[in-house]
Amino acid sequence: MRNFLIKCAFVLVVFALVAVPLFAQKGKGGGGSTGCATVAVPTVSASSALTGSSVGVFSRVTNCSSGKARYTVVVSAVSSCGEETVIASNLISFNGGESKLISVPYVVAPDTCKGGSSVFVNVYAGSTLLASQSTPLMIQ
Repeated sequence: MRNFLIKCAFVLVVFALVAVPLFAQKGKGGGGSTGCATVAVPTVSASSALTGSSVGVFSRVTNCSSGKARYTVVVSAVSSCGEETVIASNLISFNGGESKLISVPYVVAPDTCKGGSSVFVNVYAGSTLLASQSTPLMIQ
């Protein structure tokens, strides 16, 4: 009977040692947690651009959760004729509550449709969109 109790206690201790790290991962943005992020409305270095020229795109991304997280930040542009161009895509690590400034150059392709376009900054946790903001950019 004593051996049985010792074996049961041993199994419970092993289970506890394995289970604690699994539960702790949920607070770090893993283990099924979707995360929390905000993004500031992006600004561009010029309100209009010629095809073939470049503009700077700037924004701020904030991890609004208390734990560490890794988010994919995608900067893209959609032209007046509906064509999307991915300007940059990066996996960025954040501490809890941390904000990071994003700055990327956008070289407008020579064959981009002229007219009103939009520049987007999207933040993803895996395939889940957490935050999105956009700003207009006139292509001449």
